[in-house]
Amino acid sequence: MKKRSALFASLMISMMAAGAVHADSSPPSAAASLKVAEADFGRLSADGMSAFEDIHLARMAIFDGNTDEAAKFVIDAKASLANAKSDGSAFLKAESALRPPLQALAGKEGTPVIWIPIDSRIDVGDSFRSTAEQTAAVVTAKKHLMKGEGAKALQLVKSASLDIDYTLAVAPLEKSMADIDEAEKRIAIRDYYGASQALRHAEAGIRFDEIDDVANVKSGSAGSNGK
Repeated sequence: MKKRSALFASLMISMMAAGAVHADSSPPSAAASLKVAEADFGRLSADGMSAFEDIHLARMAIFDGNTDEAAKFVIDAKASLANAKSDGSAFLKAESALRPPLQALAGKEGTPVIWIPIDSRIDVGDSFRSTAEQTAAVVTAKKHLMKGEGAKALQLVKSASLDIDYTLAVAPLEKSMADIDEAEKRIAIRDYYGASQALRHAEAGIRFDEIDDVANVKSGSAGSNGK
């Protein structure tokens, strides 16, 4: 019933509909971008991904009146987030370094937040040439990402010199866990509207990190957006 490919699309659409997706105006150094690209392509939390699939499905189940099913999805999401906390994928970063930085999730602006990477996507850049070989390489790289094989995707992108933009969807761990706890409490007292709102808040906490033209990010060359 879970459809991971639909998760990222729904997240991006919801952010764009709210007018919340903006490019970062403070790109990092090229050397830092390369280091981040190498780390992030291999960083993805399967448990975090599963948790947000369940959050999304729980909201749909409440909307459809399937409250018992929604309760099960919330329980599964809670367990997955607990596992994500210790699966090695979480990292500290200020919300202001991500997009959209709508408001601080923890304290003052610039305060580090624990994030879990829940999904990723690659898109072709402006200089991409649609040859049979490069198109095949992009398709293969995307398949690697769908399997959680980020390192293989990055190696393929770099070896084929593909103009690829990489986007990582991340969620604030502590806030997400608090929202799930609230949803569980609301379901227990049959406040399904309140539960849906708590789940909506969890999805609203998702942010995006982006690196442009991954294959050509090299030490001493032009940088990237989003990190």
